Amino acid sequence: MKTLALIAQKGGTGKTTLAVHMAVCAMRHKLKIALIDIDPQASAYKWNESRPDDRKLDAIRGEAGQIPAFLKQARAGGIDLVIIDTAPHSDSAAAIAAQLANLVLIPCRPARFDLDAIASTVEIARLAKARAVVVINAAPRGKLADEAREVLKEQDIAVIDTVLHQRAAYSHAVIDGRSVHEYEPDGKAAAEIDELYNHITKLYGNTQARGKQR
Repeated sequence: MKTLALIAQKGGTGKTTLAVHMAVCAMRHKLKIALIDIDPQASAYKWNESRPDDRKLDAIRGEAGQIPAFLKQARAGGIDLVIIDTAPHSDSAAAIAAQLANLVLIPCRPARFDLDAIASTVEIARLAKARAVVVINAAPRGKLADEAREVLKEQDIAVIDTVLHQRAAYSHAVIDGRSVHEYEPDGKAAAEIDELYNHITKLYGNTQARGKQR
């Protein structure tokens, strides 16, 4: 079983959006998924509740202190991948999630305030001795994503090659409990999520699918 934690101290980075899209993408690769939502807003959990019964993921909401017990249950239940969605502005909860994860994914918009705030999130992962990478998210057209990547690299922050762009499909899909693969399976947003999924699974070592995609 592998565990992926999404953390970001700044709000509005797209953490939950990435969490749910990665979950559905993994499900399409025939992996058994569990979604742990420790954000008090419980947006990921509520998104899952809005899905049809035959498309629901194993999802639970709770607090950071419950994560070890949740992971034990997931392992006993044969879960392949656990995705933890955390709250912004919560150092201790993010630290617990990071400590227990095989990989920490840190979404960051290519904007001044987001880049200024990323250091505190990276420090949480570092203190937790967690493997962490930044993904540039909601990038507009133009050179901002490349410029942001250079700024982050100058700070010795690991940034993956995949860039997720500002696309309406991400917002439209989650309105009624879908992902971009279910909303627009041949669209550019779905292709980006596939690329991100393939990239990070190589990082945490879980590259084997159980069957054909659905």
